[in-house]
Parts: sequence; C-alpha cells; structure tokens
Amino acid sequence: MGYILALISSAAFGLIPLFSLPLLHAGMSAESVLFYRFFFGALLMGCVVLARRYPLAGPLSELGRLAAMSALYMLAALLMILGFAYLPSGVAATLQFLYPVMVMLIMVIFFREKLRLTTVCAILLALCGVFLLGGGMGDNKAVQPLGVVLLLLSALSNALYIVGLHVAKPRKMTGLVVTFWVLAFGALICLANALATRTFSLPDTLEELGVAFLLAAVTAALSNLTLVLAVQRIGSTMTSVLGVMEPPTAVCVGILIFNEPSSAGLWIGMSLICLAVLVVMLGPQLSAWAARLRAKA
Repeated sequence: MGYILALISSAAFGLIPLFSLPLLHAGMSAESVLFYRFFFGALLMGCVVLARRYPLAGPLSELGRLAAMSALYMLAALLMILGFAYLPSGVAATLQFLYPVMVMLIMVIFFREKLRLTTVCAILLALCGVFLLGGGMGDNKAVQPLGVVLLLLSALSNALYIVGLHVAKPRKMTGLVVTFWVLAFGALICLANALATRTFSLPDTLEELGVAFLLAAVTAALSNLTLVLAVQRIGSTMTSVLGVMEPPTAVCVGILIFNEPSSAGLWIGMSLICLAVLVVMLGPQLSAWAARLRAKA
C-alpha cells in the first residue's frame, strides 16, 4: 500500500499544470491561482489534522521559522507558474524537479557533507538534462531561455525551503501539522502579494472556482497527505525514489491535454533529470554497494 500511496503522491504533484493552466488561460493571475491553491489546501489539511486529533498549535519560535520557510515555498510555486508562459508545462515541471540535486549541492557546499562520486554523477546528468530540455538538440522550439531561468530559480527556492526545514527541525509538530502551517502561511503571503501588486481576482464562474478547489485538493492536500502516509509505510528513501513519477505525469498531461510538443530532447532530458534525482536519493546505498564490491575484489 505504501508504494501505491507514493505513486499517487508524485502523480498528484505532476498534475499541477492540469488545473493551473485552465485558470491562467481564463485570465486569472498567477498570484491568485497560488492563493486559492494554498488557501483551499490549508482548509483541507486543517480538516485532516483535526480529524486525526493532532494539535494545531505550536511554539511561536517554530511557527515563525515556518512562516519564513513558507515564503520560499510560495516563491518556488510562483516562479513555476510564471514559467508556464515561456515553457511547455511538462518541461517546467521537469526542471523544477531538479531541487533534490540542488539540496545535495547546498548540503555539500554549506554544511560540509561529503562529496560522493554519486553526487558528481548526478550533477553531470542534471546538467545534460537541462541542456536538452533547453533545446540543446534544436528540436524544442517552444522553450524560451527566460523560462529555463525561472524554473531553475524555482528549483533553487524549493531546495532552500527543504534545507531550511531540515535546519529548523520543527520538533513539536507532526508532518501533517507542518504542512498545514506552510500552506496557511503561504496563502497569507500569496494574498498579500496579490493585493500589493493589484493582481488579485475572484473566480468568474463556478467552473473556475471548482478547478481552483481541485488544484488545492489534488496537488496540495492529496499529494502531501499520501506523501506522509507513504513515508510512514515504506520510508523516506523509497518514497522519494517513487517521486520520479512527477515529471512524466506532467509531460503526459501537457502533450495529451494541452497539445504541447513532444520531442526526443524532451524525453531524453526528462529521463536524465529523473536519473540524476534517483542517483541523489540512492547515493548512500550505491556507495555502500560499490564499497562491498571493492572489498570482495
């Protein structure tokens, strides 16, 4: 069951373009789209937390750190949605999926983690993947350089958010409660940003309201809930490995639903980035396996 939950979680994350693009095409601003995703997501996660009888309250110091981390999480999501204007949504989702490689780089550079051969291999694979997704083979005409920059910044913001959570280490709250507060603070930050930039808008129709709710229910509430449940059952490493379903899901949605272009560079680049993430996730296991082979030799 844990494997199924992990696949559902990663596929749900990959459906962000499916619900975001119709709202953007209807004229809703990226800031408003994100507000509804975080707002409805926080409401749904709050219901889950209360149903499981977890306390929502936490130390003010931890809540303050979560508020700061939420700003990075919101920035990552905003840059991703803005990137949809310059990239096919599948390419955007794949580039954003580089964040585990960036997390590893940050930990090596700033926290003195050991630089493994697997990390170097992952970086090289990721660079090749970015090159191909950026149109390196000349067969991806829909890609604009600004979009690539936006998505790389999005991945970096997400990586900083994850490292920040690792450093802050909320000890008094469960994973579901942390997710609730991240979404709640994210909704407040998105609302403030939309009002300050005068881009806030209400859904014009019930259909738009329904799509906004589904965006939150699937890509915020369902994805995070199944992620936590999967980690509890099969562990964080295997859950992370199965997270590679996210880019293929987004690519297939873009091609099948939104008629986005398909090319060899897209599929090879996506595969290289997924492989790079797998190498990062399985780095310790691969290093141990290589050490055992050397010992036997």
